[in-house]
Amino acid sequence: MHSKQHLAVALALALGMTPGVGIAANHETAIVEIEHLRGEHRWLDALAAIERARADAPDDPALYRLQVLTLLDLGSSHQAWAHYRVRPELFDRSEAERLEGARLARLVTWGGLYAESEQARTQNLALAEQALQDRRASSAVSDLRTRFDEIVLLNRLERHDEVVARYRTLQAEQVELPPYALARVAESLLAERHPAEAIPLFQQVGHEMPEDWDAHLLLGYAYSESEDFDAAYDHLQALKAAEPAWLRAPGARRDHANPRHFDADRNLALLHLYGQDTAGAQQRLEALAAIGPNNAGLQSAVGEVYRTRGWSERALERFQMAATLEPEHVGAAIGQIGSLLDLDRVDLARPLHDRLLAEHPRDVQVRQMARDWDNRMGWQWQLEATSGRSDGDDGGGSASPLGNRDGSYRVAVQSPLLNDRWRITAETRDAWADFQGARVHDHRSGLGLSHAFGRLTANAGVDRAHDGWTDQGTGYYLNADWRLGDTWRIGAGWRHNTPDGSLQARRSGITADELSLHASWAPSDHGRVDAGLQQLRYEDGNRRETLFVDAERRLLTRPHLLLDGLAGGHAGRGSLDDAPYFNPRRDRSLRIGARLDHIAWRHYDRHFRQRFTASAGPYWQEGHGSAWVPQLRYEHEWRFGTGRLLQYGVNWSRPVYDGVREEHLGFDLAFRWGE
Repeated sequence: MHSKQHLAVALALALGMTPGVGIAANHETAIVEIEHLRGEHRWLDALAAIERARADAPDDPALYRLQVLTLLDLGSSHQAWAHYRVRPELFDRSEAERLEGARLARLVTWGGLYAESEQARTQNLALAEQALQDRRASSAVSDLRTRFDEIVLLNRLERHDEVVARYRTLQAEQVELPPYALARVAESLLAERHPAEAIPLFQQVGHEMPEDWDAHLLLGYAYSESEDFDAAYDHLQALKAAEPAWLRAPGARRDHANPRHFDADRNLALLHLYGQDTAGAQQRLEALAAIGPNNAGLQSAVGEVYRTRGWSERALERFQMAATLEPEHVGAAIGQIGSLLDLDRVDLARPLHDRLLAEHPRDVQVRQMARDWDNRMGWQWQLEATSGRSDGDDGGGSASPLGNRDGSYRVAVQSPLLNDRWRITAETRDAWADFQGARVHDHRSGLGLSHAFGRLTANAGVDRAHDGWTDQGTGYYLNADWRLGDTWRIGAGWRHNTPDGSLQARRSGITADELSLHASWAPSDHGRVDAGLQQLRYEDGNRRETLFVDAERRLLTRPHLLLDGLAGGHAGRGSLDDAPYFNPRRDRSLRIGARLDHIAWRHYDRHFRQRFTASAGPYWQEGHGSAWVPQLRYEHEWRFGTGRLLQYGVNWSRPVYDGVREEHLGFDLAFRWGE
């Protein structure tokens, strides 16, 4: 055939004709010329020759077949497939398989491209999925190319669990995946929370297909989600250094911005956020936002930083800006939902929540948002328990207001959110202490109603004592809290027959009412100051007033380690000199310390962390002088998933009461279900 092709071309040249024009009248010569052009991969010239030949023989099956195959070789797989479906009998099995596979691959590729709208992207993916189902129905056994394309399509459809399952099957069959399919497997492994498995795949894809920029970026996230933040920072920093901020094309008069440099910079900032460096992430992202204020993804990232730092109102503004710039931006919608929940505006968050679930039910971020939402809207449970012992330095009995031994438990439940702002609450509690052989209880149960909407949070309720130690068996309470802004909150409360009254007083049948004022200033996640004023109005006429201030400040931030400085103090006074319970005429204290918070293990929304707190400071009591009081605490925190938290710890201190040094050792435990 090769010699025939050369003979036909030579004949055409000898006759002074260009190939394909003079010989187009001769069917056999035209076929030879077309095959020659196809053999040289001159697809466009071959198509032109086919069109000229078909002008004289429009229904010729050989020319039709060559046209379809040439379109396929040229890359017009969908057009080739459309022509093939008109006359499928002209193609053998292998050619038909190739045409079907190429068309499926093209549909899958279209589904992964940036579409005009989310609706258009969904339609493209639906078309690809239907083609995949048709392909399965027409063939009992899928070839490897089709199986690889299925993996890519399932990844585009965000059916990541199916991608991982198919990858496991191919592994068992010892099939080596091509880089384009391996990249999608790595993405799905990361989405299914297998970052350690995704890392070597991203590394392989980056080596074999360096033009896949997303694989390079996602490798950084795989490192961070494996808790190796040093590797994540180094990797993103290397990507940023390898991509100059500005590029100039040959012959161009001006440079143009390099989007890859920006991508590396922005994602590096986000990784610092996920590594607890909120201040560093804020500085980086605000600098980028000043350069590119019209970038929706960047504005959303700034909002994410603000929300993490406790500035929900500022965060909401940024998320709304991002949504205005790009209405279909999923991150902006999720950010608005989270910020609105922080601000107790469930009514505004609910339409966004419903829209996201309807439009993006398989999106990884949307699924996590839905889990958080359900935990926050549903039932809320709390269980708390404490136990302690106080001993005098001389080994004898204790004069502590806590008694020789003390303990408590509390079980509280809140109903699911009603009308986006109300909850019905119920609780039972018991606090007890041993005083010279007598065990005093404050055992009560109650019902209440809580309200949270916008700036106002309030709760009210009634409880009933079951212990019989006092005549005042019924208690009432009303508390209100007002959010002034992102950094300030104030509140007040009143309680009749308060559980904060002294158990020593209760032993004598004396109860107390409580009035309180409090304020909180939290300029950022790196510090806060809480202050309050409490008055206990005992039945015996005593007025016990206490003013307290507590502050903390971040001293060190690392991905798995936080160090906070602590300071606090209180001043108190009692109006009754001779009360049958601990009631200093005047007393005050100061406290300085530090808290070390270490994340020992973490896997997404599960973690184990340990905290150690140490503090010391002088305590002064009128008539008994002053003494230094040390305090130590060690605790564990287990998070078993969204809305499931267990904390327990031991504490030790050496307080002084009426000039007598004592030692107190305590244990406490708390379990919370719901957010």
